[in-house]
Amino acid sequence: SLNRIDRLNTSRVQIADVFENLYQLMEPTLMQKNIELDIILKDTKLELDLDVDLIEQVLINLLINAIEAVSTTKFPYISLSASRKNERAYIKVQDNGKGIPPDLLENIFIPFFTTRKNGSGIGLTLSKQIMLLHSGNILVDSKEGEGSVFTLVF
Repeated sequence: SLNRIDRLNTSRVQIADVFENLYQLMEPTLMQKNIELDIILKDTKLELDLDVDLIEQVLINLLINAIEAVSTTKFPYISLSASRKNERAYIKVQDNGKGIPPDLLENIFIPFFTTRKNGSGIGLTLSKQIMLLHSGNILVDSKEGEGSVFTLVF
């Protein structure tokens, strides 16, 4: 049932507000783990029609994954950015962590697939479903040993 979200409660949301909420929520963890987080928002007035609770859930999942990915990196870095190009909006979570091996990359959106000891394997599956409900998608680009970029496409 966790994986069966079928209705959106959409409203017009300023992405700057979403990013501010996320930063306040994640700041204690980031500071404790000495992880630098950059928030990049070229258009501070960028607004989207979305279900803010569900999109925040997606972004929290991606940030938690990024925090885990940079846990063994000497200078851990995560960026959260948003931009608009043509008719599409993009939100990216990028890290300089360990990256995802190519043989695992194709499996990361499969339900219950996880590489973490304490992972459930539902976070990315649920994130993908939430993005599809928003008529969007979630894309990943990862290089082992260099990091990953998860892009939400609206």
